[in-house]
Amino acid sequence: MILSLLSALGLCCCNPTGKKTIDESDSLVVTMADSTMVGFGPDSTTLTFEMALDSIYQRGPKKVFQALMAGHSRFSNDSSFVYHSESKIPDSLARLKPFLVLTDIDLDQSVEKIFDMRRSMFIQLSSPACLVDNRQVAAMEYALHFSGTKVILVLSSSGSRIIGAALDNVQTTNFSSILSELSQASKAAPEFADRSSANKAFVNSVAQGQARLSLEKIIQMSPQVKMLADSGKIIMKSAFYDADKRSVTILDREAPLNPSANR
Repeated sequence: MILSLLSALGLCCCNPTGKKTIDESDSLVVTMADSTMVGFGPDSTTLTFEMALDSIYQRGPKKVFQALMAGHSRFSNDSSFVYHSESKIPDSLARLKPFLVLTDIDLDQSVEKIFDMRRSMFIQLSSPACLVDNRQVAAMEYALHFSGTKVILVLSSSGSRIIGAALDNVQTTNFSSILSELSQASKAAPEFADRSSANKAFVNSVAQGQARLSLEKIIQMSPQVKMLADSGKIIMKSAFYDADKRSVTILDREAPLNPSANR
């Protein structure tokens, strides 16, 4: 049971014989596992909740990112437990925010559900189409230095209505600035025949391209963030949430934004 639970949380590794083992550095995990093995531990819900907290709050950035994606896997498989659990998060962890997620304002699902987290576990910044400005980057610098943030995720989403409006050249007093900022991602998208909001594939392509560009812009705007990312002290990723598939895809920073494709 323990190994299956650890595997679901992404906390197992394989030894040279191919057998799954518990990472001995996972203090809470080992303690919980040992107590269960001798027959007087908590029930499986409490066990998995404690293991999730351990992976999220007491690990380096790689483990924290793995915990984030393990939570998303639980959401995709309808097996979320952190979001639904009534167990308390210890007061000693209450001020820490291991994740910072920049989302499109049109994201139609809550971040805590998508990654099976509590709202208190992360900082969420929202902007039109995941565009970034100085204030948001300043908030990221604050989170990294004072809130224990180890992972920054730029999360674009499918069916972004504000991207669709920009592509349709909606005219208001200030909306043209959105279109201007999206121009690079729009131009870099594949050669779709229909480049309007009616073509959802084109809208989603622009959303993914903008997520990558916003990630690079954050790094360019903040030498402090870049230094932490380059040294491996934090992990930064761009990603795309497909609402129809209920799935998050991590976007390759090195992937070209303008693959040759005719649609």
